[in-house]
Amino acid sequence: MGSQMSGGTIDQMLQTFMGEITDEKEMVLLRDKSINPCMGCLKCVESNRCVRQDDWDEIQSKLMEADVLVLGCPTYYSGALGTNAMTHVFLERWFALRHLGIKLKLKKVVVLMASASGKAARAESGLKTFFEFYHGIPNIEFIVAQGTMPCMICGEGETCPTSGFVIFFGAGKEITPDLLLSLGKQPEIVATIKASASNLTN
Repeated sequence: MGSQMSGGTIDQMLQTFMGEITDEKEMVLLRDKSINPCMGCLKCVESNRCVRQDDWDEIQSKLMEADVLVLGCPTYYSGALGTNAMTHVFLERWFALRHLGIKLKLKKVVVLMASASGKAARAESGLKTFFEFYHGIPNIEFIVAQGTMPCMICGEGETCPTSGFVIFFGAGKEITPDLLLSLGKQPEIVATIKASASNLTN
């Protein structure tokens, strides 16, 4: 899980997915780990292990044993940057797994994303290239839910001159509860998540 928010849309999506899995599983919360960016030092070339002293080595060991990765990530600045920084740093560290042949046995990656703006295409494109081209994983599935726009809950979203809410809904629009789309208000997404998880164990 690449989100820092407990109880948010990504958290709910992952909990729903994991609740359907009957095989061996483990949830790794990146917010509880210390993972630094890749330094580009190339000291991982011979050993396929990063020399940075943080929690990455533990996570890498889990990745190398996994058959399926379910990655939950929000899309901050989704139209420009794609995934959030925590998820990006996590993926950067996969560089150590590429030397002298790919060291993963992942058969599938399921990406659970939330996008408040509905602009998940940049993140999807980048992640698809990352997993398929750089790490040889051909089976990638994306499930995208509507997230909550920060401008809708900050308290200034209706009047702020840079408000994403105003940009999307227009000036003078009122923020009402029906516009805050929690996962529970998206039954079709919940059904898709459950079906995807069930397919892994059938």
